[in-house]
Amino acid sequence: MISNGIRHFRLGSDMFLAGCEYMGQFIYGPMALTVAPRATGPRAVITIPGYTGTDEAVAPLNDALAGLGYTAESWGLGINTGVPGRHKFEQQINEIAKRASRLAETTGTRVSLVGHSLGGMFAREIGRRFPQLIDRVITMGSPAHMTQQDETGAIGTASGVHGRPLGRRDRDHLFSDQPPPGMPLVAIYSRLDAIAPVKTTQIPADLLSDPDGSPRENVEVLCSHLGMAVNPLVQIVVADRLARPLGDWQAFEASRYFPLPVKLAHSVFYPPVNDRAPA
Repeated sequence: MISNGIRHFRLGSDMFLAGCEYMGQFIYGPMALTVAPRATGPRAVITIPGYTGTDEAVAPLNDALAGLGYTAESWGLGINTGVPGRHKFEQQINEIAKRASRLAETTGTRVSLVGHSLGGMFAREIGRRFPQLIDRVITMGSPAHMTQQDETGAIGTASGVHGRPLGRRDRDHLFSDQPPPGMPLVAIYSRLDAIAPVKTTQIPADLLSDPDGSPRENVEVLCSHLGMAVNPLVQIVVADRLARPLGDWQAFEASRYFPLPVKLAHSVFYPPVNDRAPA
């Protein structure tokens, strides 16, 4: 296990980078909207904040999506206090499903879910239980694959209960490592994420192929964990994956939006990983 000193240093570095991303959104956020694809019709999105996050934490992402023609709302349940027991968890899941049902009725289409960290784990479970309401699920830095190695203690941090980690038995009862069957799923992750390690935030290679044929994809973006919802690069990825027709799914291509040197620098500093389902 990583020592507490190293863990605190990693958290501090993530907070510093996130601070830069929060400041940068005022400069680069409007630029992102000029290149990101727009909604092609009535579309609704529900965003779910991570552990200790609030509706305000995902507001920048909602604002960006609204600027692209989406009806974007947060989960509307205030602070994400973790999972204080099965009964409360079931209440939260059902409340989000009710919101999705209302938006689906308003727009005439199924609703997309975008969840940050623990919020992504909620989104996966809602997609699993209410596939008739949900169009696709996008997770951002979500430690959903709990059987993967977790040297940083990310799972406990991201899914805590009133300041203490959620027990493994409780996690296994409430969340599943298996992606929602038949549900399009995109996992956005970052190697700079100092809270949730890549091994837990990526869809494992052996799960990238859905037996039902629904697309599953990992997309890597260089960003902090805490700043994912405000990072313009992440917002572009989210908008691109929301705009992609499910019947004509193609893997995310950064070259559509970013110059070649950025892509090359990415490949130089970080070795390639298997981010796509096997052919």
